[in-house]
Formats: sequence, C-alpha cells, structure tokens
Amino acid sequence: MWLELASNNPCFNLDFFFLKDQIYSYFVNKIDQSKCNFFLIEGNHGLFDDIYLDGKTSNASLAKITKTPVVIVVDVSELGRSLVALLKGMVDFDKDVFISGVILNKIQSVRQEKKLIEAIKNYTDLPILGTLPAQSVSITQRHLGLTSVLQEEKKQELIENITSNLENYLDVTQITKIAYNAPKLHVDNYNVPIRKLKKQVVIAIAFDEAFNFYYKQNLQNLQSMGVEIKKFSPIKDESIPLADAIYIGGGFPELFLDQLQKNFDLRNQIKKASKEGLPIFAECGGLMYLTNSIEYNENKAKMCGIFNLETQLSNKPKGHGYTILSPKKKHSFIENKKIYAHEFHHGFFTEFKDIECFFDVIRGYGINGVCDYALKDNVMAGFSHIFDEKSDFFYNWIKENKLDS
Repeated sequence: MWLELASNNPCFNLDFFFLKDQIYSYFVNKIDQSKCNFFLIEGNHGLFDDIYLDGKTSNASLAKITKTPVVIVVDVSELGRSLVALLKGMVDFDKDVFISGVILNKIQSVRQEKKLIEAIKNYTDLPILGTLPAQSVSITQRHLGLTSVLQEEKKQELIENITSNLENYLDVTQITKIAYNAPKLHVDNYNVPIRKLKKQVVIAIAFDEAFNFYYKQNLQNLQSMGVEIKKFSPIKDESIPLADAIYIGGGFPELFLDQLQKNFDLRNQIKKASKEGLPIFAECGGLMYLTNSIEYNENKAKMCGIFNLETQLSNKPKGHGYTILSPKKKHSFIENKKIYAHEFHHGFFTEFKDIECFFDVIRGYGINGVCDYALKDNVMAGFSHIFDEKSDFFYNWIKENKLDS
C-alpha cells in the first residue's frame, strides 16, 4: 500500500511460491515500461533468505532472473567495523548478484556515521548511496506490519514528509543512474487465459479502514472475467450494495470494534443475506467479522454472528507464512487442486467444533492447524489469503454458486 501511494502507480506481488518458474514472464507482462522511468522491487526478508537451502526462491534469485541491480539497506544501529564483514560476505556469497550499493539505516551518531563510511571505503568498493539517521524516517508498525489505518490525508502528509527527509539523506542521482543502467527487459510470452462469465456478475467488496487487504491480481482477474465490483464500508455504510455475492477481505477489524459493532443495520443485513443463501467469501479479518464477537485488548464487540465462534487475538501470530490447502474430497468445484496461499493472523477461536471446513491444511495453520475455510449455508470463510493468478478459484466459486446462470 505504501509503495503504491508513494509512487502513484500500481504495485503487485512477485512471489516464487505462487508463480514458480513463470515469475519473470509474469513480471515483464505486468509492467508497462512506457509509463515509468524505472521499476522498484522491494525485497521481503534478507537478500539470501529462503525456505529452500539452495536459495532458488530468494530475493537474490529474483534479482538474477530479472537482471535487477541490488541496493542493500542495512540496520547499522548496533554495528561498527563488523559491517564491512557483513557487506563483503554478501558480495562474495553469490557473484551473479549485482550488488550496486548500500544504504546505512538507523545511524546513531555523527561519530558512528564517520567510522562506518571510513571502514566501507577502506575495505570495499561498494558505493554508499545514503545514510539515514535513526528516527529520520518512520512509519508506525503494528502486529501485522506497517500501519495502514491512517486517514488518506494523513497518509499523504506522511509520504511527503518522508520524501523530503529521504532527499536530504540519499544520493538520489546515483540511485537513479543505477536504475537507468539496468539491462532492458525483453517481453516474454505469458498467457494465463481468463475465462469469461456468461453474464456480468456483481460482487460487493468490503473496503475501508478495517478491511483493505486484497491481492490486486485477484480483483483484476475478477474484473477481467466479467465481474462488476461495488465497494462498501462495514464501518460507515448503512446498507450493502445490491449484488450477487459479497467478498470481505483481510484487514484490522480489531482496531475498529466500536464502529463495527455500532453499525448494527449493516451487520444484520449481512447475517440476513447469508441465511437467504447469498454467497459470501471472507478472508482472515473478514472471517473474524463473520463470527459472534471479536475480543481485543479487553474490549469485546459483537460482530455478524454467522459462525457460532468467539474470536480472540494472541500476542504472537497463530499463523504466519505460506499455506498449502487441499479441498476435501466431497468438495469438487476446484477439481481437487492444491491451493497456494498465505496467512498472517493473530486471531483464533477458543472452541472450533461442529463446523464443516472446505480445506485440509497441508502446510500452515489455517483455522486450527488442521483445516481452513469454515462453511455455513453459502458462506465460505478462512484465514488463508488465496492468490488466484492461476488456480481459477474465484471463477469456479462463481460457477459453483451459479451466479452467472
């Protein structure tokens, strides 16, 4: 979200777990090289970190495949001369990764900055592209990452302040030069056919401060297959848009318990719609919203009450990382394909019984370590965020519910 706001351009996921060996083709076909000066890939975790020993799905591997120069950002708050050993180790670990410079983050003092710069220049050839004093740039973090619940004007104000600070501390000219000197990308054939629905289907999607985590690719694919998206706010709106189905994504409902509870009319409409058979799909925070209640920081609030469950939040994540889900045999609309997804949630249920699930969990935690996506009437809700670039999950879900018949 923050990169998208700062660049005023769409951002999307490049993930080996979901895209595998088609990641380069996906990348070059998603971007529009005519509309941008250069492209920025933000790494997740360390440069060489990976779930595999050989690092085949690491940030370094992605940099090699996309021929992208790498700028290392290092937290130096507790480092001295040892920083040089760290940098030399990263440069030497894989010579095929083009490390083009380093940014020193969280500098504690002018004295530390001077010593680090001297050591890097004396022992390495790495360009120093910037030094950021501690607290010079900061976005508040919370238990699910960078906060995303600020009002729009506050977000823009924060971005402007960060931009101004970065211009003071970074060598923007040199960083831009590195980007411009990167090899040109050749367009590869990447064709994931989007199957078209027989008629337009309208899906009401919850989107506000409480619910705003959706894979952009999923929404784009829904629109490409013929879905009209109508957004609504579970916090502010008095009614659900007229629609064939409801989709409630992830977010932070625990931060808006009072507002969500007070919007009784909308909660009641959603519960009534579920009883009348309207298909509802919900992920993570959306699942929590469909339970009886959410309790967080000694504040307990009523939610939609579709599932007879009480949601609580733990201090540490209950589920964090990739998940692999396998549909139970009696559910055939996705032809028993494995579903690749991601979870990051602190939510859990004190009791989970007498509720049918759609998926067995092969990897990850899901609802209870065994299954994910609870079922009731035409409602399907779980903790895993499904990345639907190639699985056709949502297309088959729409077909199963006969929404385009």
